[in-house]
Amino acid sequence: MVQNWLLPAIPSDMISDQFGFRPTGSTTCALAYILHQVAVMLEDCDYVRCLLIDFSKAFDVVDHAVLLSKLSLLDLPHCILNWLISFLTDRSQVVKCGDILSLPMHINSGIVQGSGIGPTMYIIMESDLRTLSRHNFLCKYADDTNLIVPGNSDIGLQDEFSHICSWAKANKMIINMGKTKEIVFRRPNVRSFHMPPPISNIDQVDVVNLLGVLLPCNFCFDDQVGNVLKLCSQRVYLLKLLRDQGLTREQLHTVFLALVVSRLRYALPAWSGFLKAEQIGQMNAFLKRVYKYGLCSEVLHVETLVSNSDKRLFRKMSNQAHCLHFVLPPLARATSVQTRSKGHPYELPRYKYDLTRKSFVLRCLYNFV
Repeated sequence: MVQNWLLPAIPSDMISDQFGFRPTGSTTCALAYILHQVAVMLEDCDYVRCLLIDFSKAFDVVDHAVLLSKLSLLDLPHCILNWLISFLTDRSQVVKCGDILSLPMHINSGIVQGSGIGPTMYIIMESDLRTLSRHNFLCKYADDTNLIVPGNSDIGLQDEFSHICSWAKANKMIINMGKTKEIVFRRPNVRSFHMPPPISNIDQVDVVNLLGVLLPCNFCFDDQVGNVLKLCSQRVYLLKLLRDQGLTREQLHTVFLALVVSRLRYALPAWSGFLKAEQIGQMNAFLKRVYKYGLCSEVLHVETLVSNSDKRLFRKMSNQAHCLHFVLPPLARATSVQTRSKGHPYELPRYKYDLTRKSFVLRCLYNFV
């Protein structure tokens, strides 16, 4: 149902800002998109406001009538739409306590997040949530919704958030104001900066945990590096226990790749470009210690992990069907002058600040030229 009917029926522009529950989508892509957009916005303004919106029990409160009205707007055959209507309607639930059953209660809201069809229904539910201004952006990963507004936008964060609140009310969704946070990004070492006033009842923070990565307001990823090394150190302790149980170095290397390297590589293309030499040195020193303890068969280097991860994701996003392909610049014009072959056919965007050059998209465009 999802692969053959629902996904093909959703126009690509409706879910261009959604990076979850769709082919090629991932948390890495969502984070790379956010940091790229923020860096590009900071080329022309002093700060970028990012609002991390939390919908309370997003999957559980999806109203079936609202969802079916949106499904009816898709180009679906009548038999498929009728199947979906039948799937969602005339359902009930009971509660059992010991040997006692409650009376049946009719279910008119909620979709199962772990089901085969539930996640796709949710992205359809939220697909019509858009910003008021074309200068502002939304980035969604499943029910994680992030609003990005530059300081020089024609429509401010307050108006955009009021619009989202109105959308939530009309669609019977609930925004958890206590868990909704705002972070104000600015360039590192900026000389003069005036913090914009916060939205009422929403906290402004300097670091946010977004999709498992600690994003700082000044792009100094000390907290992220420290958190990653802490988690990896805990897993190294497990490797030592396995070594004491008699595992060979080759076997330990396999576990090392699965437990430690996988954590180091998580969303690495999105944030590795902003690392300082000192932070890279800390991570390399950790990897050397693991080799010294006899827990892996070779010394790995962060630079190699970053390069391989960048190449892999950039190669995938060069495919027109990839969720990040629309971020790439246009193809370079063909010339009659013979030049050496490039690693990609795209134009090289201009930039003013090194921060933009460090974002994933521009980093790959210039590194793989």
